[in-house]
Amino acid sequence: MKNKKKIFLTVIILIILVGILEVWKLNLKTTTLEQLKNSGHSQMMGYIIKTDNDKIIVIDGGTSDDTENLLQKINEYTGKVDYWFITHPHQDHATAFIEIVNNYNIDIGKVYVTTEDEEWYNNYGDGRADECIRFLDTIKSEKISSKVEEVTLNEQIQIDNIKCEILGIKNPEITKNAINNSSMVIKMETKKNSILFLGDTGVESGNKLLDNQKEKLKVNILQMAHHGQQGVSKEIYEYIKPKICLWPTPDWLWINDSGNGEDSGPWKTKETRKWIEELNVNKNIIEKDGNIKISI
Repeated sequence: MKNKKKIFLTVIILIILVGILEVWKLNLKTTTLEQLKNSGHSQMMGYIIKTDNDKIIVIDGGTSDDTENLLQKINEYTGKVDYWFITHPHQDHATAFIEIVNNYNIDIGKVYVTTEDEEWYNNYGDGRADECIRFLDTIKSEKISSKVEEVTLNEQIQIDNIKCEILGIKNPEITKNAINNSSMVIKMETKKNSILFLGDTGVESGNKLLDNQKEKLKVNILQMAHHGQQGVSKEIYEYIKPKICLWPTPDWLWINDSGNGEDSGPWKTKETRKWIEELNVNKNIIEKDGNIKISI
């Protein structure tokens, strides 16, 4: 009789332990998003998303000064980038990617881009065509070219528990603020949240989004366009009404400081900040405050 009780108790304990283990494993399966700090003076944009099954997604990455921080973060996760989205080829978004491809042996799975040809960048690049052509040369290189895919409008990409949809791609017809207005716009959905990455989308391509993708724009987490100033119009922010805003905005840009103190610069960040305050956003995650990770 005593042996039966011992066996029974042992079975019960084992069942409890297995249950605890399963709950622990479930808790480990957490999807996270990390906004990266700027390591140099320049504004930049970089995000790392980890799926439930430890797939790593990088969006942009920043300048050459940001390469070390990005590499450190990638190695803290899995040491591999499974999916890399580059919103557009400006140096404050794409140079860390270029540095890693050319100078490091990080395993990269897929690279998603939206690009124009050299002639277009030379014609409409506002003096920044060289940055874009350097990016084109990199993605055409033997080391990475087979992994590069030009995204299409409304393309859906399932990455573990995250559904990605491309809501915006290059807009060759928009020649004002042309490169920013050809930013890739990415919507991501998890079980709990929806996130919209606008890159450096400007007023013109933002209006195009409102005209053509309005029903898909509602999300609760929103990346502020063009580092939080002179990006999309107020109407887009009012329509989306996000709960959390991701600001790829360094300290000097946050307070409009060109070097002579607060409000000495020409930037419109404070105007955008006022718009967001009026929307009663629950949380602002700001680049100036360092690497910040949230569960999504």
